[in-house]
Amino acid sequence: MTASQAVNKFSPHDDSDAFAGRWPDWAEKYRLDDALSEQAYEATPPRCRTALKSALALAFMHFGQSPGRTRESRADAHLGYWRQTTAFPAPWALVAFTPHYTAAARLAAACVPAHLAGVPLLGAVCVGGHPSPQALVTLDLSGVENIFTLLDAAALCALLEESQPGPGRLALLHEGELDSARHAARALGVPCFEERRSPALVLPEPAAFDLEVLSFAQGKALEQALEPAHPVTPTALYLASEAARGHCRHHRCGPHHADSLALSPGCECFWLHAGLTPDFFRVSRLAFGPLP
Repeated sequence: MTASQAVNKFSPHDDSDAFAGRWPDWAEKYRLDDALSEQAYEATPPRCRTALKSALALAFMHFGQSPGRTRESRADAHLGYWRQTTAFPAPWALVAFTPHYTAAARLAAACVPAHLAGVPLLGAVCVGGHPSPQALVTLDLSGVENIFTLLDAAALCALLEESQPGPGRLALLHEGELDSARHAARALGVPCFEERRSPALVLPEPAAFDLEVLSFAQGKALEQALEPAHPVTPTALYLASEAARGHCRHHRCGPHHADSLALSPGCECFWLHAGLTPDFFRVSRLAFGPLP
């Protein structure tokens, strides 16, 4: 018999339902009218919708499917200890943004990892008014059915506190307006991801890309990228296909070769938030002890 043993158990249908989340009853009166989403969908140019659907498929390829609920047990007879781990989707998650948020690609990139993690209850909250048309069509195509409009950040904090069971997960897309929600999440022990400013984009060959789709994808971040050149450490580089491949092959240093994302034509609506993966939306637990 070996000194170490490891056993993995995959249980997609065990007690996961016991961890399913629920919103407080009062949230229902703030649920968005489905007709607004339908209007936004019809008003969005077909090629923008197609580009977003393609980006969602690319995200599924990149992250892969969630393993569901997993357990692992390990015993090391030589060292004299055992270890057990379990991981499962968080019971609920909220993606919160403001009415001025128009970056379809980045909103989708906040929602898709939660779906792929298997979160049973995913909600989107627009704080301070109705979501932009870009946000509405993105939530529709991303499969987010629970969309709420709340008057202010205080109401979002109440939603975080009263959603059960806790803690869930929170993703904030804003420019400082939702700082109080971040503080509330910290106090409640709710893990929080935050995009607090638009990413820096570098677009050396604008003609190679569909700028209407890219505007739909990135909102005002594209406007900043098209302004006269100024030194910037990019979050993403929009490059022709061969140049994008070269971005990964080369080992150069400098502002245009940092930990940035390279996207080629056809990927205008794709995005990755640094650190926001399906693992963020999963709960992990560890236990250790001595062997008898």
